Amino acid sequence: MAIEIREATDDETRERIFRFRYGIHVVELGKDGPGVDHGRRLLFDDADAQATIFFAEEEGRIVGTGRQNGGRKGELPPLYQEWLETAPAEAEFGRERVSITSRLMVDPAYRGRTLASLLVMRLYEHACRNGVDVDFIFAEPGLLRLYYRLGYRQYRPAIRPTGPGIRVPLVHCVRDLGHLRRVEAPFVRLLPPSLDDGGRVATAMGRLYPGFTAAGPSLEGDLRTIWARLADGLSRRQRRRSLLDGLTEAQIERVMERAAPVSFGVGEVIRHRRESRPDLGVVLSGRIGVGLPTHDGWHWLEILGPGDVFGECEAPPEDGRATDLVALEPSQTVLLSENLVEKTARHDPELALRLSTNLVAALRQRVDDLHRRGAALAAHERIRLIREHTIPPLEELAQ
Repeated sequence: MAIEIREATDDETRERIFRFRYGIHVVELGKDGPGVDHGRRLLFDDADAQATIFFAEEEGRIVGTGRQNGGRKGELPPLYQEWLETAPAEAEFGRERVSITSRLMVDPAYRGRTLASLLVMRLYEHACRNGVDVDFIFAEPGLLRLYYRLGYRQYRPAIRPTGPGIRVPLVHCVRDLGHLRRVEAPFVRLLPPSLDDGGRVATAMGRLYPGFTAAGPSLEGDLRTIWARLADGLSRRQRRRSLLDGLTEAQIERVMERAAPVSFGVGEVIRHRRESRPDLGVVLSGRIGVGLPTHDGWHWLEILGPGDVFGECEAPPEDGRATDLVALEPSQTVLLSENLVEKTARHDPELALRLSTNLVAALRQRVDDLHRRGAALAAHERIRLIREHTIPPLEELAQ
């Protein structure tokens, strides 16, 4: 059965969505914050009462969701209005022309596929049909360039809405066809030229918000990679362990003395799945995909960013690894000796102990993340098999 994107119109479905959110936000990512109900294992807040909530479902199982407030179909949530500073836009365009998008989440087993794109496209289509001129959202810094590619632009400094985590307020001039074409946004095909505002709203936003940027850096690469990175970024833990955690500048310099920096261009295979030599590295800049090869590219299992560790300390199996490591954008890594800790211990036992602790913690976190995704995929497959091979009722067997 194909994935279906639908609007939640009843309380039972909404509760299922709130439970799905809890599973992603709290169970998988270990986050807390407003709206978390640990007793009932739900995640919802006051904004849900007036929101249009979309969800993705496959064979009766929710696998993704996103919501939108405002437009002609509801009020804007006061807390989000304050965080995003929407008042000037509401006064200029009218409250019914402003919306806020939030709570976009994807099941771990569906990251790297088309689900994120289906949800985002549906939200954009809803904004157009709902008479929206500007849609507000706030994003984690690691997702900025992805949202720029979708047509969003920054308009005010970063904020900390629910704690220490930084979020960047962004705005989408929904019907600015010229800008959508410039950044090669996938929404272009959904916006007919007759609805193009000719940049009128963007011009007004520049006057209302001094921090509004006319354009953001676009992201090179194919759309499948963009959606995979969007889904991964939405689910990425706020705190990722790094090999260099807790090291002083002097200690980092000593580690880097034994390291070989290497730069890679977009699409370069950093490590092929059939290679059997051991290697250990750290991503310094850029984004690197861990992917399974397909007939038309890769299916991304994980996206590595600055500080993430890749590779092994010992040789992989004789038949090689199962995945390729591919640069998704211009990236720089450092390759470390597989016996780095052993060599360091001869001269600096304290540093060697710290490196060993960090390495185990970083690799364990990656394994745990992959296990969670594998468990989600296994649960999905189990449900599918049960439905396809259900034993008939006894009365039917008796006939």
